[in-house]
Amino acid sequence: MRRTWIYQALLLAAIVAALGLIVSATNANLSRLGVETSIDFLWRRAGFEISQSLIPFNANSTIARAFVVALLNTLVLAAAAIVGASVLGLIVGTARLSRNWLVSQLATTYVELFRNIPSLLQIFFWYLVVLRSLPGFRDSLSLGEAARLNNRGLYLAAPEIMTGGGWIAAGFVVAIAAIIGLARWARHRRLVSGRAFPVTVTAIALLVAVPWLAALLGGAALDWDVPQAGRFGYEGGIVIMPEFMALVAGLSVYNATYIGEIVRSGFAAIPRGQVEAADALGLSRWLSFRLVLFPQALRVIIPPLTTVYLNLFKATSLAAAIAYPEIVSVFVGTVNNLVGQPVIIMGITLIIYVLVSLAIAVFMNWYNRRIALTRA
Repeated sequence: MRRTWIYQALLLAAIVAALGLIVSATNANLSRLGVETSIDFLWRRAGFEISQSLIPFNANSTIARAFVVALLNTLVLAAAAIVGASVLGLIVGTARLSRNWLVSQLATTYVELFRNIPSLLQIFFWYLVVLRSLPGFRDSLSLGEAARLNNRGLYLAAPEIMTGGGWIAAGFVVAIAAIIGLARWARHRRLVSGRAFPVTVTAIALLVAVPWLAALLGGAALDWDVPQAGRFGYEGGIVIMPEFMALVAGLSVYNATYIGEIVRSGFAAIPRGQVEAADALGLSRWLSFRLVLFPQALRVIIPPLTTVYLNLFKATSLAAAIAYPEIVSVFVGTVNNLVGQPVIIMGITLIIYVLVSLAIAVFMNWYNRRIALTRA
């Protein structure tokens, strides 16, 4: 036992020494080349614009704020692609198990076709072929009075809270708290009595009704910022860039093939007796899927699904290929060209990717433990 501890201590000391040698050599080489290794550049004036920003940003903002803008753009892109790939993958995976020959073969064809095309090539296809072929600004497609679509993006009306925003925010907080309490109560009720409660429908109703009632009580005024045609394009509202749409489409379509196979294998792992038991209880096809089959398949699906989500998040770095302002394009590209500190910038970027990936893995592992079967 003592010998084992000695070997582990020696191995740890060797790793620390190697890392120290690498850091020392890197600092010496950077000093010889006259390259700074300070993070003071983060507080300098950026001097450039970012085409999409979820928070206020202009050329006079700091580089640190530009980093935050790029990070938020990356996280939003990853979240949208994960949702899109998950929904599409669930549909494809269940379709592959369909008793309808045509539906099953179409799903199989989709998987075999799109998983063998590189994701970057699919992104280029959506960006250069599909979205670039949309009509120009003056011939925009009308999707209602509050939505316009052209080759510059999707323009949507944005809600503007004139007064009483605090009441609406408080209403959302109360609604979320009520939904959490309702979900726990419904789960306890199902375990005790076996009776289900429509949590999803009730939750949607609460998210709509409670903030609306809070707005009425607080005298809130809500207006809509509708996109208006200007001299060079539409102005106002929410603009979804074509780069963002191409990335979400490409990453979703590509990763949905792997999620579909994971879903198919998860359902295939369920014993046949479970399906027969659900049929014997007289459950409909939908109730059998939602209450019996899907919860059991989820325990098989979650572990490999974590790997797909991690790969999908890291694949957001491909956005630099079509100039979407995410962290690699803005921070590693534009900022590094301005300040010339590749080691610090790459180090910060690598740390961010590691931290976000670890957060995804921790959440998925927690959820996997939560739904796992426990032994009495």
